[in-house]
Amino acid sequence: TESELTQTPDFCLRLQFAKFVTIIEIMNSRDRIHFILLFIQYYDLQVQIIAARADAAETKVLFCMLTTFLEIARNFLLVIKEYRAKRKSPLIWRKERTSLFWEKECQECSDLDFKNIFRLERRSFFELCDILKGIGKEDTNYRKAITLEKRIAIALYALGSSAEYRTVASLFGVSNSSVCRIVREFCAAVWNALKPNYLNYFPLTETVAQTIVNDFNNMGFPQCIGALDGCHIEVKPKKEDAVDYYNYKGWYSVVLLALVDSRYRFLYINVGSPGRCNDSGIYERSSLKAELLRCKLLYDQRKSFNNVEIPLVIIADSAFRLSRNVLKPFPFNVENTTAQREFNYRLSRCRRVVENAFGHLKARFRRIGKGLDNRIDNTNAIIKACCVLHNFLISQRDYITDTWLPDPGSMTEEQSRVVPLNERRLNLGDCYRNALSQHFAQE
Repeated sequence: TESELTQTPDFCLRLQFAKFVTIIEIMNSRDRIHFILLFIQYYDLQVQIIAARADAAETKVLFCMLTTFLEIARNFLLVIKEYRAKRKSPLIWRKERTSLFWEKECQECSDLDFKNIFRLERRSFFELCDILKGIGKEDTNYRKAITLEKRIAIALYALGSSAEYRTVASLFGVSNSSVCRIVREFCAAVWNALKPNYLNYFPLTETVAQTIVNDFNNMGFPQCIGALDGCHIEVKPKKEDAVDYYNYKGWYSVVLLALVDSRYRFLYINVGSPGRCNDSGIYERSSLKAELLRCKLLYDQRKSFNNVEIPLVIIADSAFRLSRNVLKPFPFNVENTTAQREFNYRLSRCRRVVENAFGHLKARFRRIGKGLDNRIDNTNAIIKACCVLHNFLISQRDYITDTWLPDPGSMTEEQSRVVPLNERRLNLGDCYRNALSQHFAQE
């Protein structure tokens, strides 16, 4: 019968051989070798079983078929091995480099030395590694990948020092292109991972706004939600675009416009405007101004000073235009009243937080402080990553070391431009400023 025929050893063997040929045809060379080896082991066992059977007419036939098939499989395997032996070995496309800086020296150095090298503490470093697991790479058949910790260490060292990329590459035992690629990937990952938690203060919430206002009130200036200023960061633009980046100080730069709270945290940043643009113009075109104009919370928390209802405002230097959201000092005049001088003193003292924040940013990330020699297309990503890292490290209570800071006189980006009295126009900003100056004089 048909069922009895399908159960005969001869039929089963032929069926298995047909399946074997079909499977072999759809495999690649490496899988074929492993499959044939397993197949040979299996049929070796089958031969032993048949040989152990009682002598029968079909035993000799099956035994001959199996031994013939095993011979064919072994010959096929020998052909593949001979081909692989004659094949030329692949060219070495990875240059061997050796360095013990990260693998040994950084692991054995003290915590203070580690912070001076990478500009942050060990605990902050490993916390950052946990957050940025996505930039890690897997090993391949040709080479081992640079570990996640080493990639982050390379990026932090490159940002925290003014060394050239080839110097960083030699120090860590990697190529120049690897350093460039790692820094670029690191900055993009840092911005995407940290920005939602550490640089996302707008739109303002009542809790955040009240905390900021209380801190500035303790410093002596009420109703303040931040200090605004701009910072020039030296860059190397393309020759055809150089004129746009030439600033009033006589060198090429991009402007970092930032709103800072009393704890030196960046509440808002605007990066990438060419150096020829002034701070006031950048603010007038920024999303910060639009956000302040439509934020009802600023007016909901207004308070009365000398019968004038004053909402929450930001403070800035004389380079900015006086408005209902921005207060700046009274124009310099030898006839300024005591109330005006007191107002200017308090505003300048509180506004120093933004200058200090810029100073801390440049002290921790010296590549920004010394000037960016990267392509102009990558400068914005580097600056934004450094700003959000600055906020992240403040939240970790990982503060800068005093020895990193330059002399106090060189930290400021003062842009005080005296506004003549005849150019002033009375507006809400004038009313707020006059009311606060009278309030300070009465205290």
